[in-house]
Amino acid sequence: MKDIGEGTIRRIDWTELTPVVLLLRVFNIALGVRVLLLALIGLKLTVFLNYLAEVSFLHPELAELIRQGKPQYYLNLPMDILFSGFLDTNFSVWENPKLFFWYPGVVLVWVICGGLICRIVAVRLTIDESEPLGSLLLFLRKRGISFISAPILVLLGIACCFLPVKIAGWLLAIPFMNDAVAVLFPIPFAFTCLTVFLALVLAVGFMLLFAAVSADGSDGFDAVSRMFSYVCQRPLHYIVYWFCCAVLGYLGFLLLQFLIIYPSIQLCWKMVPADSELFIMFWANLFTLIPLAYVFAWFWTSSVAIYLLLRRSVDATPFHEVYRVVPPKVRTLPVIKPDNRGAPEIVRTEDSPATPVV
Repeated sequence: MKDIGEGTIRRIDWTELTPVVLLLRVFNIALGVRVLLLALIGLKLTVFLNYLAEVSFLHPELAELIRQGKPQYYLNLPMDILFSGFLDTNFSVWENPKLFFWYPGVVLVWVICGGLICRIVAVRLTIDESEPLGSLLLFLRKRGISFISAPILVLLGIACCFLPVKIAGWLLAIPFMNDAVAVLFPIPFAFTCLTVFLALVLAVGFMLLFAAVSADGSDGFDAVSRMFSYVCQRPLHYIVYWFCCAVLGYLGFLLLQFLIIYPSIQLCWKMVPADSELFIMFWANLFTLIPLAYVFAWFWTSSVAIYLLLRRSVDATPFHEVYRVVPPKVRTLPVIKPDNRGAPEIVRTEDSPATPVV
């Protein structure tokens, strides 16, 4: 609450009284034009990479309808079989060498798109401003490597913890080392527990790595430290926050999909002449991805909101604190012009130094 003179309350800051209300802004920000557009771009690029690598998450019948351009796909989308082809997809790089390029390609797409979404959301939730495109690109240039290095550091830690377990397995292949490995079995067992713990924390909290870089400008090591600190110190808070976001996100998805997008497509399908079917299919295919793009936008938006709540709970950091990118000031050379006698003279400008160097 803001007390402005003589005990008069002019405004109530609900995020200070009940911080969980910050999650109510997730739906509004996830439907923002820039956030939804970045999620849609990332989704289209992922679909293009799936096409190049011959990877499909769709049921074969549904994929055939899409290939033939049947309107039934757009008007009556069978949600129960949409991703049922995921279980039948082969992700072995040895049988499909194209996956060598698919994995890093998908990761790079969502590192860029997800990182930019997190940055936009972090600025909106903290200081309620819209960061210009130039500042976003400058932030990505300065902190983009942290989006990649943070999960890599955790994966390297998991690999180092699992290495002693692998060495113990190799020693078992030596006949005279069986007894020694059996006696020292608690050591590989402890490293196995540590490996499982690190993998579990990474699986449930990897999105906080991107939020830490976006909100605090953290490097890879600081982002990893914050992820483990927040998840391990506030596990119940973390679960409750994600449950609340999941409920709100699901309601928003139903509203967007069944009450806005699909009725609009069905109405336009009946009103637009059939001779423009090629363009109709293109736009219908694009518009039907909007609900799925909202899911990705909601995911990254929720991760930033939850990160801010955990940061306030663990580190007592106010909501309005956010990392700001200061563009470098360009200093120009002083202008030299002749004076009245023809001698060169330095004309002082705002960007030139106050005292010229001789």
